[in-house]
Amino acid sequence: MLKSNLVQLPAFARSFLFVNLLLFIAIFANANILVLNGLTHETLSQAGDKYRERIEVQNNGTEKKEVKIYIRDYWFSYTGESRHDEPGTQERSNAKWITYSPQLITLGPNEKGFIDFEVTVPSDDSLQGTYWSVIMVEGVVPPDTTASAGGVKINTAIRYAIQVITNIGETAKRDLQFIGLELAGDGGQKMLNVAMQNTGDYILKPEMSLEIFDAEGNSAGVFKADRRKTFPGTSITSSIILEGIKPGNYTAILVADCDEDHIYGTNLSLEI
Repeated sequence: MLKSNLVQLPAFARSFLFVNLLLFIAIFANANILVLNGLTHETLSQAGDKYRERIEVQNNGTEKKEVKIYIRDYWFSYTGESRHDEPGTQERSNAKWITYSPQLITLGPNEKGFIDFEVTVPSDDSLQGTYWSVIMVEGVVPPDTTASAGGVKINTAIRYAIQVITNIGETAKRDLQFIGLELAGDGGQKMLNVAMQNTGDYILKPEMSLEIFDAEGNSAGVFKADRRKTFPGTSITSSIILEGIKPGNYTAILVADCDEDHIYGTNLSLEI
């Protein structure tokens, strides 16, 4: 049991991280196209600036592969919903600032290729905070021309979403709100699922920690979850595993540490 003034997470949000982990393993176990230099390109810039970066890809298979490249906006929610909308749809999209080449690349076995992109920030002094979109790198699946005797054939296309993040200035509003809490794991290891929304104008990367106190006020331990990033207007769920906590009534302090100047917290009552 958990006492707070926040709402609990919906059931489908609780299983979202596990399901997506399985999908990630299933897809990338069969991937032949690899992105070699990371899935995030984050740059601190100013209005009127221009900068260039490069995405490095490799065909790790034994056959020639075609790869198409295109841009999408990206939005996600703590509920598990995510969208890759047409470029320029989101309020804080930088998709229209990006030019890239090539749009299609053919790679032989074990061959590497490069996608160069340039970001031109508009000369607009009102621009402040974080703007982002994703460059999609997707393997092209050739049509299957073999005969099928009444069966169903599934061809899997592997695609990567490389985040292109432009941070303009360093003074934009930063704000994080706790929007949902849930104590989960009946009959097994307990965990606290924390839903948070970025209500500011700048990307945040909260590291979650929970210090638990027993009825006498003694600390029963500090428990942490890895950092996850959330863009303005998006939300995430972070899960804190409560290893070794025995059944009982506790109080706790929940802290989201985004950086040394931006720390957010709340008090909780837990019945485990």
